[in-house]
Amino acid sequence: MFLPLKNAPRDYAWGAPGSISQLLGTTGACTLDDADWDGVPQAELWLGAHPGAPSRIVDPELAGGARTLDAWIAQEPVATLGRYAMGLREGDGPGLPYLLKVLSAAAPLSLQVHPTLADARRGFDRENAAGIPLSAPERNYKDPLHKPEMLLALSETMDALAGFRDFGEVAAVVGDFAKRADADEEQPGAGRAALADFSARVRALATGEDLRGLVTWLLEGGEAVDELVAAVSRVALAGDDAGDQAERFARERGIIATLARMYPGDPGIALALLLNHITIRRGEAIFLPAGNMHAYVRGLGIEIMAASDNVLRGGLTPKHIDIPELLARLDFAPVPPPYIAATRIQDGVEEYRPEIPDFRLVRVVPSPADTVKTIHLDGPTMLLCLEGEARLEGAKTTASISAGESVFVTPDELPVRVIGSVDLFAAGPGLDRRDTVPMRHAD
Repeated sequence: MFLPLKNAPRDYAWGAPGSISQLLGTTGACTLDDADWDGVPQAELWLGAHPGAPSRIVDPELAGGARTLDAWIAQEPVATLGRYAMGLREGDGPGLPYLLKVLSAAAPLSLQVHPTLADARRGFDRENAAGIPLSAPERNYKDPLHKPEMLLALSETMDALAGFRDFGEVAAVVGDFAKRADADEEQPGAGRAALADFSARVRALATGEDLRGLVTWLLEGGEAVDELVAAVSRVALAGDDAGDQAERFARERGIIATLARMYPGDPGIALALLLNHITIRRGEAIFLPAGNMHAYVRGLGIEIMAASDNVLRGGLTPKHIDIPELLARLDFAPVPPPYIAATRIQDGVEEYRPEIPDFRLVRVVPSPADTVKTIHLDGPTMLLCLEGEARLEGAKTTASISAGESVFVTPDELPVRVIGSVDLFAAGPGLDRRDTVPMRHAD
């Protein structure tokens, strides 16, 4: 079955007003439920069966009266999930293993990290046993799942922080900030001293344990950290102009300046100097596994992740920060910028497939209208069309899709032939027919 869906943006404060409805239009995938969205931030559009914002079914009669995708899956797990009705892994119940999103960041998201599957299960059980309500602001684990995620840029560029940077590169960028502070006659002496001390600390980094100690010092705060954050902010804000953009570390100063304006005095401003500063260009993607500290700074993209809402925050947020839990889940090994390349499946069809069972993403790009392309995902599939229109031919039925529309495809229709010129994303589980379910995940 091809089941048309409706979805509404989530109005988190960091979202850009009108951005998602402009991308998709005000019908189809981005129906706004007759609400007044004028001037309201549109941060994320969720396409899936997560209980936080499940996709709504356009015609409930097609789904046995179910009005939301999660309700239909609960009613008809075999019809909707096929072999995934038993769960993706041992111990899981039936459910869509992934969540597809459109993400629009006009302001930085929080510095955050996601747990492994094993840690999420232990943390969820521990907080349940302690009687902490799921809605409590101090709750760390909202579900027993991990949350690896991938982001693909739709805007010309997206800025992000992702993973701890090579120690030598960290020393270089912090050294540049320290030199600029020394050259600034209006920089307070305490600020110059704080940056000089921080520069010495990062030059001494040699192991993950060294980095753990430095991150702990920053997160615990105090007068010395406050002086460091003020000095770092001053350097970034002083150099954040068009004339500086060709200079080395201009990108870093620009991102730090953005953080300083949004979250003045936050230790995350200094912590961000330890991370990879990445500019993702249109069509490029990054993959963020468990333990990777990251934050999206600005831009519009497609995000896909395991269907979890577990977030451990480390800064740039007024929300709850649990420093011991965060430090226990962080991976302190420096990593290169975590780009993930697409694999060409056929002309005009690209696949992004991290080495995880939860999800993969296929993109069909515009081509001559009579071109036929085939989506070979296995399992429950979500389609989102950004532009154009096409005929969809499944194993049993046919349908159509056009710009701004989203469709859930049951497994018995796969593979799907796409006939027409569209920019279309297809999300599905990361397994294929050679793999078996249920399975254990080796976290």
